[in-house]
Parts: sequence; structure tokens; C-alpha cells
Amino acid sequence: MTVVAVVIPFYQREKGILKRALQSAFAQDISDDIRLKVVIVDDGSPVSPPDEIAGVTFDPRHRIELITQKNGGPGAARNRALASLDPAEVSFVAFLDSDDEWKTDHLRKAIATLSISPEYDFYFCNHTRFNSTRSWFEESEIFQKWTKGEVSPVPNPVSGLQNIYEMPSRLAFSAFLTEYLSQTSTVVYRFSKFPEARFDADLRSAGEDHMLWITLVRKAGVAVFSTECNVLCGQGVNIYFSAFDWDLPQTVDRYGYLVVFLTKLMRNFDIEQPDRKMIEARLAKFSKVYAYLLARGLAKGRAPNRMVLSKLFRLDPTRILRLPLSLAQMLKDKRSGNWDW
Repeated sequence: MTVVAVVIPFYQREKGILKRALQSAFAQDISDDIRLKVVIVDDGSPVSPPDEIAGVTFDPRHRIELITQKNGGPGAARNRALASLDPAEVSFVAFLDSDDEWKTDHLRKAIATLSISPEYDFYFCNHTRFNSTRSWFEESEIFQKWTKGEVSPVPNPVSGLQNIYEMPSRLAFSAFLTEYLSQTSTVVYRFSKFPEARFDADLRSAGEDHMLWITLVRKAGVAVFSTECNVLCGQGVNIYFSAFDWDLPQTVDRYGYLVVFLTKLMRNFDIEQPDRKMIEARLAKFSKVYAYLLARGLAKGRAPNRMVLSKLFRLDPTRILRLPLSLAQMLKDKRSGNWDW
């Protein structure tokens, strides 16, 4: 029996969202020798998970486990679920956000692909969002370059499978440094090989999942992906996508967390050129934006988030001291019209 753990962090204000996600999980077209262990972590949600779970029916070979904790964010909730799993029991972990839904063949294709080779450790697929007419890969710059043959090397098609491609660890690592390729609900990975892998809870508003994907593909033998849209990302409570309005404090925090994320990338991984040059440029850009938004908020009487500033200071004290210089450069760019964010 192959056990697949389905990890669902839950914090929603609208009833019925979790129920739809669970229904999509238990509607998976999988063989009888695959058992689902659905772990829901109630992250202090206003909506009660038991009420959502009560209306869901499923095959008796599957089971649901509910864990309750104080609100710590989706990464902390997922980590709580991962810590509860036994690698001797669970072969694969699949993530499903509570406002997302899987198509019925998502897990079947993911497990079938990962089972081809013990070197296949990390799987993801294409997806669509509720407010978009184009898929994620259609919007991806690197996928378009691969398709048009504008860069080399490129992912290789997996023999005997349609729309499935493989990337050796080095190519996958570089690709994930370049872009956020895999939305969380598209990811399935070999838990028995990476039982200690966790989300970085320091990156609550931006980058915690991206950091884990980079870590996993760096350690993986081979990463594989499907170009099929097997996941629909819905509209619920989303920390990242709710932080794009300049007048929101969350937007300031998001850029602060992006600075933390990129600084950690530079420190935690041996990154080759030109990837290092690309990350350095992004770090400089986001530092300028963060400094600008901090100053903008202060001018409007809003105090900065001390938690974000303290994380930056602990990670790189000189980064805080350089914020005024970043602000000066941002203002110079703005006056000259040379800003691209």
C-alpha cells in the first residue's frame, strides 16, 4: 500500500471552501493500492474545520487527521503537518491549499510519474487561477523561452508519457532560482527521501514555499513536471496575493520578506553566475522598493513592522544601514523615470 499524505493548511473566513478542496482530493482517480492520509492543520481559522469535514464522504481506506494550532501562517501550518508524518509509512507528500482544487487525475499522474524512477523526487504541474484566462506556464518567461528554443539546456520529454518532462537537479535549481515555477497545490514530492524538509517560517508573507522548492530540487536527483493544467487555484484568504496595494502595510512587509528571502538564497546556496548576478540585481531592486514603501508609510504616520525589520537585522545588520541609500537610489530612479516595479 502506497500512502500519500495530503497536507492542507486551513485559515478561511468563508464556509464551503475547505469542503470543495476535500471533495477534489477524495475524487482522485487512483488505484486501490494508494491510500490518502489527509492532514488538515487548523491555523486559528474563523471557519470551523469540523463543520466542513462533516459534509465530505470518502472511501474508508482513506482518512482525515485534524491538527489545531494558534495562527502561525501557512508555512508553519504545513510544517506542523509534515512533523506529524512517519517516513516509514508515508511515501509521498502532496500539498493542497484549502481554496484550491485538483482535477481528478492529478495524483494518479503525479504518482505514476514519480514511480518511474527512484531518481524522480519532485513533481509539479501547470495550473490556472480563478481570475486568469491563461495558464501559469503560458505566463512564465522561462517556459516560453524553453518552448521557443531560446535558451539551453531545456527539459527533456519523458519517454512513453505525454506532456511530462524531466530536469536534472542542476537545470531545475537554476530554473527555480529564476522563477517561481510551481504553485504549492501542484507539488508532490518523495517524502520518504526528504523527511526533514520544511518551509522557512521566517518568510511568512513571501518566499517560504519558493525556498522549499529550491531546496528540494537542489537535493533531488531529477525534477519532473506536467504541462497539463491539473490544478485550479481559487479565491480565498491568501497572504501573498492580498499584498499588492501600495497603501497596505502587508505590501511593505511583502517586499521586506522578499529581501530576507533573496539574502538567504545568497547565503544558503552555492549559486553560479549568471544566476548570482540575477539574484543580486533583484535584491538591489527589492531593497529600493522596500525602503521607498517604508518611507512612504512613515510619511503617512504608519510605523514599520518591527518583526520584519528584526529579521533583516539578524540576517544582515548592514542591510538596515543601507536602506537610506536604497531610498535615495529609488527616488533618483523615480525622478528619471527609470523604475520598473
